[in-house]
Amino acid sequence: MFAGAVTGILFPPFIILGFFRKGLTSKGRLCRPLANLYTKVLYGAFRVRVVHRGIEQIDPQRPYVFMANHTSIADPLAVALAIPQPFHFIFKKELARIPVFGWALLSLGQIMVDRENTEQARAALAGTISGLSGNNSIIIFPEGWVSHDGRLLPLKKGGFHLAIRTGLPIVPVRIEGAREVCPPGGSGHFNKGVISIQVFPPLPVCGKTETDIPDLVEKVRACLTLEGAGSS
Repeated sequence: MFAGAVTGILFPPFIILGFFRKGLTSKGRLCRPLANLYTKVLYGAFRVRVVHRGIEQIDPQRPYVFMANHTSIADPLAVALAIPQPFHFIFKKELARIPVFGWALLSLGQIMVDRENTEQARAALAGTISGLSGNNSIIIFPEGWVSHDGRLLPLKKGGFHLAIRTGLPIVPVRIEGAREVCPPGGSGHFNKGVISIQVFPPLPVCGKTETDIPDLVEKVRACLTLEGAGSS
């Protein structure tokens, strides 16, 4: 109930602010401080703490494609709080239908995709992101769904195609503790706890082609599962 009340109070002004911002880049720069405010209010009330390590391995002035594991609805807020760049989440169109929440995503420049037409979605998405400027970055959960048992699901290749088409380095991000803070499949109740964010060194994609995607997938998977993480 508290989370719903905070959302109902903060999101309508967020939507209005986003509506008057022109351009995707500008909206992304607005979204970051608003998301941080929302997260700090929500996590502060539930005594959830976010700790991170590895941030020093990325350049805050450069854009990246951040790829994170997904075990809880608490994941996006924790990642948004940890990374220093303005950001754009890639989200499925079904979320846009959720009143207030979906409207805020669209108003603040988060990027919706239609997964029913994969190739068209990839091309349109790459074109949209190529229009971003500065250090505006992309956040994507390559599993596509929340993992209900905590084990990493197979990584979908859309984000890897996107990185290669735009030339943006991939940064694996491992999230731990979010599942305990907000268990999947529940009522959205938050528990007191710590969410840990580990950022790995960027994986360059310059000169890579689609034939290199399996290797990139394996490198990201290794980081997200801590199996040989950080190896070249």
